[in-house]
This record gives sequence, structure tokens and C-alpha cells, in this order.
Amino acid sequence: MAIPTDKLLSDRCSVCTPLIAPPASCTTTALRKSYEGQKCTTCILLWDALSGKIDLHNPIIERIESVGGYGFFSLAAGPAERRFTAGSLWDYVSVTLAVEGEAYCPSALKWLPILKKSPLSRSKDRDIKLIKDRIEDCRRNHPECPNLDDEQLPTRVIDVGLGGQGPFLHISQGRRGRYIALSHRWGEPSSSHKKLLTLKENIAMHCKGIPLDYFPKTFRESIEVARGLGVQYVWIDSLCIVQDDKADWEVEAGRMADVYSNAFATIFADRATHSDDGLFQNKKDGDGQRSVRAVEFKDHNSGIAARVLVQTQINSNIANFATDVSELFCLAEQSVSQLTGRGWILQEEALSRRRIHFTETELKWKCASVANCDCGLRTQPDMADPSRNFAILEDPKKGKTSPWTSASWLWQKLIEHYTSRSLTYESDRLIALAGMATKIPRPPKDYLAGMFRDQLDANILWEAKGAPSRCYRTKKYVAPSWSWASVSGKIRFIPLSSDMRWVWKILDAQCSPEGNNSDFGQVASGYLRIRSKVSHVQVEERPQNMRKEIAQEHWDAGDAIWRPRGNEVRYLAIIPAQAIPDASAPPPSRVELDVQSDWDELISGNQSDLRLLCVAITDGYWEGCAAQFGSCLLLKRSLKQENCWERVCYVTVFGTWKSWEPYVADEEVTII
Repeated sequence: MAIPTDKLLSDRCSVCTPLIAPPASCTTTALRKSYEGQKCTTCILLWDALSGKIDLHNPIIERIESVGGYGFFSLAAGPAERRFTAGSLWDYVSVTLAVEGEAYCPSALKWLPILKKSPLSRSKDRDIKLIKDRIEDCRRNHPECPNLDDEQLPTRVIDVGLGGQGPFLHISQGRRGRYIALSHRWGEPSSSHKKLLTLKENIAMHCKGIPLDYFPKTFRESIEVARGLGVQYVWIDSLCIVQDDKADWEVEAGRMADVYSNAFATIFADRATHSDDGLFQNKKDGDGQRSVRAVEFKDHNSGIAARVLVQTQINSNIANFATDVSELFCLAEQSVSQLTGRGWILQEEALSRRRIHFTETELKWKCASVANCDCGLRTQPDMADPSRNFAILEDPKKGKTSPWTSASWLWQKLIEHYTSRSLTYESDRLIALAGMATKIPRPPKDYLAGMFRDQLDANILWEAKGAPSRCYRTKKYVAPSWSWASVSGKIRFIPLSSDMRWVWKILDAQCSPEGNNSDFGQVASGYLRIRSKVSHVQVEERPQNMRKEIAQEHWDAGDAIWRPRGNEVRYLAIIPAQAIPDASAPPPSRVELDVQSDWDELISGNQSDLRLLCVAITDGYWEGCAAQFGSCLLLKRSLKQENCWERVCYVTVFGTWKSWEPYVADEEVTII
């Protein structure tokens, strides 16, 4: 709480005068007495800055010390004898102070650095001006960024009414122009927040006009941003796609790549939990737990109040290399996005050429040339950023500086990231990725349910990783069993070894799209015809020597490696179905299932309907001896289609593959 200072007598006293010229120190008792006497505005400022983080009445806090240099001013509080012996100086500092430069800066505070842009002073007008400046800089000074001034408009857009009229749904009919796309979270379907959808029954009415107060807050504020930037059109999915028309939805979903990649800019409503939550920072955001707070300082001479910002959570990794006070007060990394965990948003991030992120702390900008936040600091490149990986897939020339990143590896990393996100409808598992897939330079017919034909060898080796959430087979048909898209949950691809030798041969692979979907959308059916080494196998439960509590924890987390059974723990082992005279039985290999529901089916079903198909062999060591490991797929006979098989899971055959050779035969197998 700011402390009123109307009756203070001085801006400075003998206690604080040394402190504002660091390095200096005083006792906590001296500062407390000056604060309680309400005679010195600076002492009250320093006490209020520290007491917001530390209990200064604690008897072990005996000493207040000021730390300066490099244009910073900080305070540390602790015992009389400094106990700072290791780590960074910034680990010892308690708070850092700066004057808010966008407001009144009294001469009495000239000993403090000035923060030109305050993270606590965002406003609608300031945000729009900042966006306008960023776009203008991008257009003038970023040769790598496309202009996007005259692109073909999506099928439908919202005309925001630059001429003074109200907004309406505009049928573009192939016209060109500038538009802004909105990426937002719809919110739970059962929620009571305001919603606005285009349906068959109201599309004609929407084309005539939509009163501004009909729009949910996030949509309405997107229109305000577009008007402020002088952009005539906005694309919003729930309004520009007819939501109860399946055929229209399928066609428009297939055009997502162009919608986002051709947008003049894309607005990301990171702070909004639903469509009526808004873009701009509001009081709710400011009331949250933030590391920066404001303390009022009333100038004794003028009587005008100034705001001093106090940073209470100093990141020593940043502070050690900071050259400007703005780096210590940046809140960009303290925002929590409502979008990054959503599956649909990944392609919207990757495809958008200019990204404007409205977070609850700062406004973030990202284009092909630069990424920065509200305070102007550049965001360091993230090597794991899926947008970066996609950019190389889309334009392989950009990957010349990273020769170790093959197209197959980049796609796998993209899928691993994508499957860690959530989708409201599991049927969207391929559709929500289609926009990115269309932009990768490959023939459409070579895209097979989330994989590319020339990468099948590597991409077929995947496993579902249950923890921390349970994986399951999609209830409705989404993809063939050999595709990662057939399982809902996080996917991990098996790392490839340089000495891996492929055993199988892909004879044919096809997928058929469903309805009006493109080759990149929903799949109606698919098959993989293979010739390889195949063994007739069976799966059985075996005891595992481990604590039941540990196994239960893994099982509850979604893993299907061990399973508690009464007082025992069991695992699944795969062995040849029949013994062969004069041939030693290979050691059993552990089966780690993708989904827990397969466990009971495997051990209770018809064991004659299981096959082990070898994909590749890798050299290694087993119990101190040279060995060959088999990378295999466990298959079960399909009940859906005669003479076909379905993938169960990936299996690593331990020991040596030679011990399996008496049990395998060359066979042609069709997996659906």
C-alpha cells in the first residue's frame, strides 16, 4: 500500500542520505525509526520497497545495504554480518528500484534510474501505437519479412467499418487486401460467457451487419486494433466459418495455411481464457501476483506524487549480464499463456508471419527478423521453438546453418511438441496440423496420416508416453494404427542410430481422405504393405521384482510398463509362440504398451493372432557381449478387415537378434 506523505517535512535525512549513494549501509532499527517518525519521504520509500518482500521486524534482519553500479539501485537486507559467501551478488540483493519514466519524475529522485517504459502502465492506446510502430519498422527494415499488403482474402472476413459504418461479414469473392487474423481460445462449450458464431440460420443477417456490442470482448477489441492500424478486415474462425455446416468447415479447415500465412498480422489473445475475456490488460491482470509493484513517492517541494517501481524477484541469470535497468523489470517471461497448450494454436503460431501476443504482463512481437517485448528487449532465440523447426521444413535453405537437423528429425520434433498439447475434439488430430503439412514442399499424395512417404522408415518407430496423462486409442477412426495420430496423447519417436540397418521393405502405402477433406485432412482409411522378417509370438505376464507403490504410481500416471496385481507387480514379456527343436529360446523382451487398455486384451485374447515384425537391426552390447537389437512392431490380427493386421506397440528385442532368427520367416504383411 502506498503511504500518504502530505505532512512530511523533508525528502532526505541522515539515515537515507548515505544509502542513496551506494555502496552504503544502515541498521534496520535506524531506518525503522525514521519510517515510523514519518519525517522523511526517502526513508519511507526505502522501507516500503523492502517491507513488501521482507519482514523487517524480524530480529535477524539487522542491516540494510544499498548496492549500485551500471545505472542500477538495489537494496539488500540481512544480518549484521554479511553472509553472502557464494553465488551471484544478485542472489544477495532483495529489491531493485527505478522511477517510472512515463509519469512525473521529481528531482528529489535523481539518484534512481529511470525506467522509460513501465510494465504497469499499459493502455489500449499505447498498445495500438506500439503495434503500429512495430509493423512500420518491420515493413521498412526487415527484408526477410513479406510485405503482406495485397494478399487474397479468405473466403469470408469481418469488415471492421473503417468508414464509420458498423462491422459486417464480408464475402470476399477472391478480392485482395489486408486483414488481421485472430488466434484465441474459445472457452468451454458449456460456459455461460458471451459467444458469437456464424451458422446457416444467421449468415445472411451477419452479412448485413453485426452490432458491435454483439461481439464478445476479445472479438470487439480485435476490431478496435484493426481500426487503429487502418486495416479493413479481421478473420475470426468462429465467425468466418459456418460452424454447423460440415462441408464448409472441411473446406475452410483445409485453407488454414493460407489464412494465417497471408494475414497482415495475427493477434494472439494469450491472456484470454475465453472469447469474452478481452485482449487488453485490465485490473484483474494487475491484481495478480507480480514481481514488480509500485510505491508512491510525493515530492516534498512540489507535492506531486511520483511512482517508484520495485522489482522483488531478481533473476540472477539475467541480472548478471544486464546492461540496462529495463532488463531487470521486464515481465515478459512471467506471463502465462492460455494458448500454448492448445493443439490448434501450434500451426497458427508457425504459419503467422507477424505475431502480436497480448499477455497479462507485456505485449510481445515476433516476425521472421526480430522478437521482442513491450519494453523493447529482444527475446533470445529458442532452439526448441517449433516455429523455428517449421520454418526450416517450409524453406530448407534456412537450415543450412544447422546441417544436423534432417527433415525427418524436424518433423518428429514438431509432432512431439504438437502431441503434448490438448485438443477438445480428438477427431481434429490431423486437421489441426494440416495447415503446416500443406506448406512443406512434398507432393500431397506423399502425406500419409501425419507422415511423409520418404520418411516412413524413421517415423514409423514411435511410442505413446502416458505420463503425466493417460494415452488411449481414439474412439472414432482418425488414422491407421501405424500412424501416431491413431493414439490420443503424447508421442515420442525412437532415436535412430547411425548403424541401424533396415530389415523391412515398404511395398506400398496409401491413405484415402474423408469427405471433402484434402490429402492433409481427415482420413477415411489407410494401409501399409510390407515385406519383412516376421515371427509368430505370444505375450505373457511375468513377475517384476519392485515395490508395488512405485508400480502403482506409474500405472496411475498412465504408463503401461508395470502393473500391480494383488501384492505383486507384473510386466508383459514377448516370446516365440512355439518352441523349435534344437533351437535355443531367445530371452524374453519387455513389452511397453502405448495404451493400458491393451494389457488385458493381449493376455486374454487369442495368442495365435500376434506377430512380431522386424523393422530394423542395430548393433550394440548385451551383458558385456556384442549383440544385435531388433526394432520391431507388435501386431495383432485385425477384426475389421480380413488378412490385415493392426499395430499394437513398438518393441525393442533385447539379447541378440540371432537368437530370434530360427523363429522368423519372410512374409508380406498389410497393416491398417
